[in-house]
Amino acid sequence: MPTLASALMVGLLSAGTSVVGAPVAHAAGKSATVDKDWKVPRLALMPLGDSITWGAGSSALNGYRPELRDRLVAHAGDVNFVGSQETNGVHHEGHSGWQIDDLADNIDDWLAESRPNVVLLNIGTNDIDTDDDVEGAPRRLDDLVSRITSAAPDMTVLVSSLVPNKDAQAQKRVQRYNAEIPGIVARQQAKGAHVDYVDMGEVTVQDLHDWLHPNDAGFVKMAKAYYEGITRAAGNGWIRESVDVRPAPPHKAPLGDYRVDIDGDGKDDYLVVGGDGSVKAWVNNGGDGRGDWKNRGVIASGGASGSRVRFADINGDGKADYLVVGRNGSVRAFVNKGGGVRDDWEKYGLIATGAGPIEKVRFADVNGDGRADYLVVEDDGSVRAWLNNGAGDHDRGWTGVGQIISGVGAPGGRVRFADINGDGKADYLVVGDQGAVRALVNNGGDGHGGWIDRGQIATGAGPIDKVRFADIDGDRKADYLVVEDDGSVRAWRNNGADGRDDWTNYGRIASGAGPGYRVRI
Repeated sequence: MPTLASALMVGLLSAGTSVVGAPVAHAAGKSATVDKDWKVPRLALMPLGDSITWGAGSSALNGYRPELRDRLVAHAGDVNFVGSQETNGVHHEGHSGWQIDDLADNIDDWLAESRPNVVLLNIGTNDIDTDDDVEGAPRRLDDLVSRITSAAPDMTVLVSSLVPNKDAQAQKRVQRYNAEIPGIVARQQAKGAHVDYVDMGEVTVQDLHDWLHPNDAGFVKMAKAYYEGITRAAGNGWIRESVDVRPAPPHKAPLGDYRVDIDGDGKDDYLVVGGDGSVKAWVNNGGDGRGDWKNRGVIASGGASGSRVRFADINGDGKADYLVVGRNGSVRAFVNKGGGVRDDWEKYGLIATGAGPIEKVRFADVNGDGRADYLVVEDDGSVRAWLNNGAGDHDRGWTGVGQIISGVGAPGGRVRFADINGDGKADYLVVGDQGAVRALVNNGGDGHGGWIDRGQIATGAGPIDKVRFADIDGDRKADYLVVEDDGSVRAWRNNGADGRDDWTNYGRIASGAGPGYRVRI
């Protein structure tokens, strides 16, 4: 339910009142009258959003793009749509099923690769339709716009409201979300950003193909609204022929996976997660950890940014499930029913509302019952835990047990969880810069602490960002792996029941299908 403060904010914005001293974007959007024959040298337009941006609901799956192009060709020497996706020969960044966070996770790469001078942003439909942290959606949208303007300060960003939803409750959420957007835009403008608001209010439920996607008539109205927004931007002098875009930052493999065993045979497998969340799998058929991988091809078609995807066994059947983690630590689950067969996943929906942020969330079985628990690793290395009593029951399957370890003076970014002694309980590991490992063995059983400090158990073959832990030979003890930038894997087998630096060097066990930051093992 909306808080009193958010309800008041909705009322203020609906009334056209200024917020924190800034003019609302409705007023800013109605800038100086522009000559109907305005011209710019070049338009490189990035349609950015979900399935509506992709064109779902339109007869040719082109969405608003053809109509918008027809309106713009007389105003620019060159009109192009840009993006990593392509439909009917036209590029865009429309990703079916994606939410605000998914775009935020990939936007730096897309901007650096496509270098648009105008971004047409329509996002939030899936956050709202699935009722996924609706109260936080405006903040996430603001963060996304800030990422764009930070990467390219001279870029023009046109942020549109959402089209209506035929479901009455969802439509109330749409209205609350839409009411926040003008204030977001106004605050961006106050910082000097070339950001404007595009009102999709002319699209009505009669213009919908289904419950939320526009039909052809609805997309024509969207094109008209974007055309008017581009016209205003041209009148403001915002549209630059070319825009400087900072390089995308380097990628890091997400933390949080352990026991990536998709077929339940006790040996961890090799997965490559695409940017769209799709998954390619190579099943570990070696037994002794010396390679021998069976290519299963694509086992999941995705539907979320790959950087948000994690793997963990949440129902205790021995097979790793597919999890999508939100920026606030919320978790949506798809349970593995096929053991590595393509797209044989059962949708569980939201199983945890989140205690994140995502960077601090891990999954590991700390009480030895076979089900992955939900952990939050703080900056100081301390850990809070929620034990999994039957995840999939929409938050009723978790028991919070509070802090289970206070840390050992190492920052949270160095902490990993893996079972090094084969007792079924994940242990607390601290990895050094060059991959050296200090272990605290989990002797608590109930997740309430009880840790035995084994000291340094591995001298390291790092660096830290390449070190992983996985059971590659099926003996229940985590082995030490180094995943290189090309996705190749070197392994050291864990021979010591207490993990005291008793490792056998197996050399390279996988030639790689990387890049390494996309590999889960």
